[in-house]
Amino acid sequence: MSDEIRKIMVEELKAQGTPSLRKFAEWLMESMAKNGDGTVSHVTISNWKKGKPPATDFLEDMLSVYPASDRRFYFALRMLAAKSPLIWGTDGIVWSLKARFPKVE
Repeated sequence: MSDEIRKIMVEELKAQGTPSLRKFAEWLMESMAKNGDGTVSHVTISNWKKGKPPATDFLEDMLSVYPASDRRFYFALRMLAAKSPLIWGTDGIVWSLKARFPKVE
C-alpha cells in the first residue's frame, strides 16, 4: 500500500508542477473546512510522500466537497483505492461508476 501512496503523490505533485508541499496542502484544502482535525499541513503531505496513507475520513470529506470533475476528487478516490481496493475498486473506480466520470487531466 505504501508504494502505491508514494506513486500517487509523485504523480499528483508532478501534475501540479511540483509545487511546494505547503502550496499542495493549500490546494487540497481550498474548499475544505479549515478547523478541527481535518486540516492538512506540509508535514502531513511529507508523510504521504513517504507512503503513510491519508486519513480515510479526510479523503471521504474531499469526495463530498469537490465535484467529480475536480482533480482533487480523483486524487481522493485513488488514495482510498490504495488503502482499501476491495471497497473502492481499482484506481478508485467504484463499482460501475467509471463511465460516469469525466476524464481528469
